[in-house]
Amino acid sequence: YMIVDYFRSRSTLPAGADTPEGYGTILKRLLWLGIPITIGQSGMSILNMLDQKIIMGQLQDVLSLGEKAAAALYGQYTFSSNLYNLLPAFMPSVAISLVPAISVAATRKDHQEVNRVVSSSFRLIAVVAIPAGVGLSVLAGPILQLLYPSQPEAAAAATYHLRILGIASIFVCVVLMENAVLQASGKEKLPMYSMLAGGVVKIAVNWFLVADPRINIYGAPIGTLVSYAVMFIMNFVFMCFALDKNPRLSRILIRPGVSSLLMGAAAWGVYGLSARFVGADSRLTMLLCMALAMAAAVIVYFVSVIALRGITREDMKLIPGGEKVAKILHMR
Repeated sequence: YMIVDYFRSRSTLPAGADTPEGYGTILKRLLWLGIPITIGQSGMSILNMLDQKIIMGQLQDVLSLGEKAAAALYGQYTFSSNLYNLLPAFMPSVAISLVPAISVAATRKDHQEVNRVVSSSFRLIAVVAIPAGVGLSVLAGPILQLLYPSQPEAAAAATYHLRILGIASIFVCVVLMENAVLQASGKEKLPMYSMLAGGVVKIAVNWFLVADPRINIYGAPIGTLVSYAVMFIMNFVFMCFALDKNPRLSRILIRPGVSSLLMGAAAWGVYGLSARFVGADSRLTMLLCMALAMAAAVIVYFVSVIALRGITREDMKLIPGGEKVAKILHMR
């Protein structure tokens, strides 16, 4: 497309209007920007590979478990990882789409616009990530039983892990947003440092907790949660120095957090009551109970997040068609 467009419009381009930099200069700038971002994006995957070796090593060498027994315990942890990774998988595309708006405002030194876009971006992420993480945590057991009916024992064993990882997924999403803000602000190296620190914390926590026979594999999701909490805190500190005006993340996250707690309580209560009266001894009845719980959760969250102004009309302008939705809902 770009080649065709160039040949169509090159005759109308004024001569000497844009003199490109040399190939060497452009390559240096690309590498200077690209390498830290690449390390920040791929570093956690590398650390996860090391983490697997450490967990398996601690289970076998310290707790004296056989290879099959250790693999079975580690399988409980990885069993829930697919769902845990689902939500963060969608976030990079959302975060990257907001980078140009922040970059343009930062280049113009329009600090008010930077603060507005950053605040709205975090509100949008919070409105999606917090309820999704709470929902995964509250309904971890039924979700796993529904998805893996042929492996009920493995699903039951993985329930604890998903409860912890559901909360961890919230931190993952916020960290991805923080990374995007820092990269758009010209501080692309800082997320690399927070990632390395979080990775070291993850390995250290797993090293000690997994080796404890009273905790063993149950320490693995705790290590994941703590590591991303550390990254969240470090990135927030970096953002306070990188941005002209400190982002009010506490105020941004509290309202969606309260709405998500109400939603989680509603989902947990409705599922428990429906399971008692309808029964959840078959996949069909469990699906019915889940549908009722999810319907209640959506209604409670939808009403509470608008009532508490967890998201505003200004925030909705950042997503396609958001302004029309805001008018229909009479959002301020």
